[in-house]
Amino acid sequence: MGEIAACTLIQEEPDRKTERYMMMFKDYPDVVSVDILQEMLGICRKNAYLLVKQNKIHSARVGRSYKIPKLCVVEYLIDQNRQLGGMRLSNSLAPSLQNTPESSKLMMPKQRTFGCEQKGASL
Repeated sequence: MGEIAACTLIQEEPDRKTERYMMMFKDYPDVVSVDILQEMLGICRKNAYLLVKQNKIHSARVGRSYKIPKLCVVEYLIDQNRQLGGMRLSNSLAPSLQNTPESSKLMMPKQRTFGCEQKGASL
């Protein structure tokens, strides 16, 4: 239970990022299961269990299930954001990326139908 107490340090001085994450997860209960953790983070079951078992997201094992405080999920997200340096793609860059030929190749992969390439021909 000592590990979970570390998550509650967020409550003492919540900053803007913490408040944003708490608003984003306001409809979730204060203690979540692995299934709900999957939904919150948009990850698969395997990755959710890895985060919990590797203690990257603090939790408590209760019987055969894990109980995860919502604050620990928020703490994990803030830590991940800090490690990435708060990097994010600016909306101002998005239009310039769309105009390059390389980006059109990335966004429009060749479609295959029954092993044959489709070249705009209709059946």
